[in-house]
Amino acid sequence: MPVDEEFWNPYRMIPVNNVIENQKPPLTDEKFKGQSGHLVCSLINLTPLFIGGNRDDLNKNNRTFLKRTIGQSEKYVIPGASLKGVLRSLSEIIGKACMITEKSCQKIEELCIACRMFGMMQKGKNARVHKGKVSISDAILQEDDVVTLPFQVYLSSSKDRHESFYRNPKTGRYDKQSRKLYFHQPRRKDSVPTLSQEVQSSAWTINALAINHHFQFSVQFSNLTQEELSLLLYTLALENNVSVHIETDNIRLKGPLHHKIGNAKPLGLGTCKIQVNKLVLMDPPQKRFSSLKHKPETAYTGDELEKKISIFTKDYVSDNSPTMQQLRKMMVWDENDPRLFHYPGYHWFKNPGNSQKPLKHI
Repeated sequence: MPVDEEFWNPYRMIPVNNVIENQKPPLTDEKFKGQSGHLVCSLINLTPLFIGGNRDDLNKNNRTFLKRTIGQSEKYVIPGASLKGVLRSLSEIIGKACMITEKSCQKIEELCIACRMFGMMQKGKNARVHKGKVSISDAILQEDDVVTLPFQVYLSSSKDRHESFYRNPKTGRYDKQSRKLYFHQPRRKDSVPTLSQEVQSSAWTINALAINHHFQFSVQFSNLTQEELSLLLYTLALENNVSVHIETDNIRLKGPLHHKIGNAKPLGLGTCKIQVNKLVLMDPPQKRFSSLKHKPETAYTGDELEKKISIFTKDYVSDNSPTMQQLRKMMVWDENDPRLFHYPGYHWFKNPGNSQKPLKHI
């Protein structure tokens, strides 16, 4: 995605709020306030999906998909911790919250919305912990017949040596006030970019799930404020229909927003559609415990659920801030996206003339 190149880099830095907003104490159990309940969700992978498991005993450069024993059999799973990480990261961006890896909340009594929802641990002597109010189960594969595809990939840790790729698109500076997101790659449904000879000796062979496998998981929440529940629902359901304009090459894309999950996201893997199928809201404790005859909860499915989610998430859907505009451009899934994504090659980085080339505008 450097300027003057035909290809696009797989990622983009988007600007985020540099001031943490709305810090306050979390609602906890003894306060008998807030919304509690659970969500039943499904997930389908639209590009190959890989969650790193164990090494192959016979070939140390082979990696298998993560499995866990469920009942009497082993099942492919996406760990709840991985899903929680995806939702927390989105909550930090969308909710104008702290960046837990860079600029984090310091006091239990002064937490941003993401820390109130997902937890926070203080640092130093006598550190206190807020365990969070959202828990997510493992997502369990539903199919018994599993189709996998072998890919040769080179996976390394994030590197920001090419500073111009990491500059804040809002300020033009390398200030760490932006977040990296990966583009969806609809053309990568059964392949990944070919590796250069320079990295093949360090490559792995992974066995990724082919497209259209289905998972199910649940989300438990307790004592969420209206604002927190709205953010949780938005980060799960996202938006069904957006239209965006990519400035470079004058590309117009239209479609739903989807998540990126798992390993090898730069190579096009990990695009997943999450569907909220059921929302159960518990009545306030005062009502639940006032009578044995009282119905303790209300369940929403179908059209009622869609209407409920629409009401909760309307403020985020109508948010046209620079951050949200950039986020939509990164997360939109358009089957007809014409772009080709891959990293610059080894020799491109070795060319001194490329050292300050910035990324294309989105």
